[in-house]
Amino acid sequence: MVVMMMNFRVYLMRVNLDNNVVESSSSSSSCIKREAKVISLGDEVDDISQVFHCDGLLLCISITEAKTRLVVWNPYWGHTRSIEPTHQFNKFDSYSYALGYDKSSKSHKILRCITCLRPHFHEFIIYDFNSNSWRVLHVTPDWQLETINSGVSLKGNAFWASEEKYYETSETNEEFFLLSFDFTRETFGPLLPLPFQFVESEDALSVSNVRDEQLAVLYQPWDTLMMEIWVTSKIEPNAVSWNSKVFLSVSIRKLIGPQFQFCLGSFFIDEEKKVAVVFDKGYRIQRYIAYIIGVDGSMKEVDLGESDRRCYPIVCSYVPSLVQLN
Repeated sequence: MVVMMMNFRVYLMRVNLDNNVVESSSSSSSCIKREAKVISLGDEVDDISQVFHCDGLLLCISITEAKTRLVVWNPYWGHTRSIEPTHQFNKFDSYSYALGYDKSSKSHKILRCITCLRPHFHEFIIYDFNSNSWRVLHVTPDWQLETINSGVSLKGNAFWASEEKYYETSETNEEFFLLSFDFTRETFGPLLPLPFQFVESEDALSVSNVRDEQLAVLYQPWDTLMMEIWVTSKIEPNAVSWNSKVFLSVSIRKLIGPQFQFCLGSFFIDEEKKVAVVFDKGYRIQRYIAYIIGVDGSMKEVDLGESDRRCYPIVCSYVPSLVQLN
């Protein structure tokens, strides 16, 4: 079961990666089925701009010029909790949200990062479910979040792709890293190395959770049709090590087209069945497509329907939770 955002709506999707289902051309559409649509976010139906999963809870963010709404939802119970934001939408700002939990107090928390362009400054604030209040975090970043890519939760902490802050005096290309936030200590960790050289901002880079134990990173250079997925062997907010062997390395030319590149490449992997499922938009078509790619080079497309040109799909694994939203 996975959670997926398409066309500014959130759905629960059931994925069947059994070989007989995936390999059968007549059953290609049946291996990914829409189970339910999120309809418990209140009386008003707003466009959902971002979704973040942690511990069986979904943080849904709706950002429009009129208002900003934050709703945490437990699909298992059908319970929701609306959270009053402290900052309304500004078209010149970029936003990134994360949901995690404090291991000492057992309280869930929300981190919000805002990059304001006019005037230029960063703001980091945190919401605590126990105190029902926001607090400002004093952070002076020497990095910048890639807000176009959604972060992921792992063991209650959040991880994003990030790059070193650009300085006009720098003579080298910007380097990309993993960046973490520890919700117990309420601090950002050091920049953690990726297992490949990533120096072009046009390259595709995406992060995914693996069984809430490890992280996987998808990488596709802008000038090639080679795609790699690497999996960590150890991951903590302040340390990372990578498996010496790449999980998947394939050319996607025969599947997609001569000039295709994943834009966001939201994905998950199944280590047992040795496949990755990458969600993106189709090559030169306004359709949502799931690309099922095996480590042996096998590839399959599943059409998930018409896409809004402004909304790229976001997917994350879902495990039901008994957490109560008081």
